[in-house]
Amino acid sequence: MNRIVYLYGTLLFVLSQSASSRQLFRGSFEDDDTHEAAETDFAAPVSTRHVPSSKSSHDDSSYLVGVIEFRPELLNMDIRQRTELHLEAYEQLIRSEEAQNLDIIVFPELTLNTLSDPVYVPEPPDAIIPCRPDSPELLSRVSCLAAETGKYIVINLSEIFNCDSTPEDDPRPCGPHGFHRYNTDVVFDRNGAVIARYRKFNLFREPGTNTTHLPEIVTFETDFGVTFGIFTCFDLLFARPALELVKRDVTDIIFPSMWVSEPPFLTSTQIFESWAYANNVNLIASGTNYAPAGSTGTGVFNGRNGAVFSFVTGEATRRLFPVRVPKIKRDVPAEEQKETDTFSGRLHGKKLEDIRMGRDFLEYFTTMQINPERYHDEIGQIICNGDFCCDFSVKLTVIPDREVTHHYRFAVFDGDRTFQGYVDAHVSICGIIACRNESLASCGLPLHENSNYLELEEIFIKGRFDANGTLAMPNSLDDMLHSLDKDYYQFHSVVNYSTNQQNVEMILTNPVANLQTFAIYAFNHKNFEFFNPIDPPQEPMTENPSPEDQNEDDDGGCSPVNVSTALVMGLLLLVSTVLPMRCSSIRL
Repeated sequence: MNRIVYLYGTLLFVLSQSASSRQLFRGSFEDDDTHEAAETDFAAPVSTRHVPSSKSSHDDSSYLVGVIEFRPELLNMDIRQRTELHLEAYEQLIRSEEAQNLDIIVFPELTLNTLSDPVYVPEPPDAIIPCRPDSPELLSRVSCLAAETGKYIVINLSEIFNCDSTPEDDPRPCGPHGFHRYNTDVVFDRNGAVIARYRKFNLFREPGTNTTHLPEIVTFETDFGVTFGIFTCFDLLFARPALELVKRDVTDIIFPSMWVSEPPFLTSTQIFESWAYANNVNLIASGTNYAPAGSTGTGVFNGRNGAVFSFVTGEATRRLFPVRVPKIKRDVPAEEQKETDTFSGRLHGKKLEDIRMGRDFLEYFTTMQINPERYHDEIGQIICNGDFCCDFSVKLTVIPDREVTHHYRFAVFDGDRTFQGYVDAHVSICGIIACRNESLASCGLPLHENSNYLELEEIFIKGRFDANGTLAMPNSLDDMLHSLDKDYYQFHSVVNYSTNQQNVEMILTNPVANLQTFAIYAFNHKNFEFFNPIDPPQEPMTENPSPEDQNEDDDGGCSPVNVSTALVMGLLLLVSTVLPMRCSSIRL
């Protein structure tokens, strides 16, 4: 009898160990305390980790960048005094301890000077070093800082340009004052030389600012083996220069921004991450911080690997974030590009409710409210907006007797939309959006809390989009104004070149209770040659393992799972031979 007790105890122990080894983490909307703790947990910044004291090299698999969220001074003071205050703040950030080991620092849009005190920028091919000791001039001071610290520095400024130097192929007349003013990005190398200059082409609410006759396609090389492209803010949503750089196989993009967020699809880091994912590029985004205008959003987005770092806040902020950026390798699958020392995290900002945002024109969408009829429900629906149709399937769980805080709708749109009257674009959208109540007017407004009564377990969205000229992107948003981690969804696009169509699918693979948006969002760029197939995930291998795979250990041992399985089977057989038949009713 002692032997039987011993064997039975051993069996229970093995079973418990085997079960615990297979246990997976799954967030639960029933445990509010756990959810709150998970939301506020955040990895330590790069500056607290060990980083090399020397600059990155061509052979390194990553580089160090400083992205900056910067609150500018208000315009209620003398303009030159305002610019001087900004320069002093730039100097502090560039010389800060957090910046010590960085290769490149990127400042955001419109946080230095204004159209009232523009500056001349030298021609990049001349590689001029503007640095002059004790010079008060803006370019000279930043150039000296780049040389002093040995870093690449990217700034955005207001540039003045004489009409006499306008290219001959520009047929537009010059203004009566004899010069142009541009919204311009300027790049300094480690010696302080001006090596690149980009003038923003797609303007948004910028009266008095000129554009070049044609969009500039600007790149610059670095000594750590990365060639960067560069464009500014609203340029992200258009084919040139943004997608033109992608077509030229530029893998790393510098992106100064003063983004004006518009839920449910176009908040700042939401669309930054979507764009980087769809194009499989590194997007290095530094954002202007001004909540009353809806401006915030800084981060590094590593292509199909998702966000390395993401930050959104409603609080006044001037801060540099050091981030290690894995280099994009086109011939290496995304899942194999691992960086053990990469700073990774989504920093949850404060006062999100103070961010003044716009809203999409949802009244032009075809929508249908999702009404679960059972505690565990699965709802499928095909919805069309004109001739454009989307196929939806949702599996969800409802906890009864809890306050209903989130209502959801299927939403479909295909057509032209306006961006506050400044420019129009053709978009196609298949999505699920959150609403505060059952009215459509409440949809697309931020919900900064978890749903305590409903969990979305699975979502499947499929749509057929035009192929040529269309950039289809995964688009998601949670209650903290971040996108979902890449491990929470799958996204792929299969292009049929003969019919000029692409079948795009987006699948939620992990349960969530804080979802605001889950969608396929596509821009169609007319008269622009561009195809962007994204392969579906590979099917798991089903072949039987070879004898060599089954016996990889030098001592002839098997894997831990095989050990526990074999031991359990053996003990069950032994117990069955020594216990009388009446014990067969015992349930393990």
